[in-house]
Amino acid sequence: MANDKWNDENLFSGIHQGDTEAWSRLIDQYQGRLLRYAKARLLQTSDAEDLVQDTFVSFIKGLPSFRGQCSIETYLFLLLRHEIINRSRSRWAKSICLLQDIAANSIDSQADAMAGISDPQASVSRNIQQREAQERQREALAEALWALLEGLKQKLKFQNLMIVELLFYAGLSNKKTAELLGIEVGNVGAVKHRSLRRLRQSLIADYPAPDESTHYSDDLMRSVWASRRLSCPKRSTLGAFMLQELDPAWFEYVHFHLAILGCHFCRASFKDLQHQQNRDQQDDFRQRILASTIGFLTRQ
Repeated sequence: MANDKWNDENLFSGIHQGDTEAWSRLIDQYQGRLLRYAKARLLQTSDAEDLVQDTFVSFIKGLPSFRGQCSIETYLFLLLRHEIINRSRSRWAKSICLLQDIAANSIDSQADAMAGISDPQASVSRNIQQREAQERQREALAEALWALLEGLKQKLKFQNLMIVELLFYAGLSNKKTAELLGIEVGNVGAVKHRSLRRLRQSLIADYPAPDESTHYSDDLMRSVWASRRLSCPKRSTLGAFMLQELDPAWFEYVHFHLAILGCHFCRASFKDLQHQQNRDQQDDFRQRILASTIGFLTRQ
């Protein structure tokens, strides 16, 4: 396929080699959705443009240390979100009530609370070991969560997927989750119990904890979920949703993910798709006008 030329691996390789075409392609591919993400969070368009520009600068500066833990898209959104969080502490920020903000604020507050706490007696080797253990913990949890979510998608159990997303990512209670989805609280509790049991079994079977003190907290689960965008639909799925070409079950879930959970990443990507569609329609209309009028111009 033609797009294979510009997959993540080739883009990274080209940019590392100083290929201006690869860098231009990356900017063209992501600037629209990043700008829409920023505009949804800031009052001033100029502020949004500045932050997107800063995001690309941060990306290119940090490229030597990036190890490919996630896709280019995810990495860019995380960089932009970091820029917005810093800006949001000023008077220019705009608050929007989406469930993803609830989860994000909880994660950010936890990170701020932990910042600067260190043990002056700890050795460098011990700090390294702790960081390595934390990274293994995150990887283990990410794989277990991904397996759980993919299983629900493959079985088309989208109501269960919504429940898990509201409980484990948005951090809502069983009662609030039941109210949002219009189902019984007991059903929510049953899904939560089965999901936690499966996660626990996956973690124990594939990634046994180094010691009994290892704890997979709610904040860690939300942080891993957000950084890996574990439940985000593919861009092609968003495109099919826009064109109303999805099966009803998939359509209902994508609508939930965009409108109820309010995933900023996917909302920005969806708006970018809408903009591209409008531009394509305008181009098609322009071509039709040209085709129907060019003959008269020739006669003149």
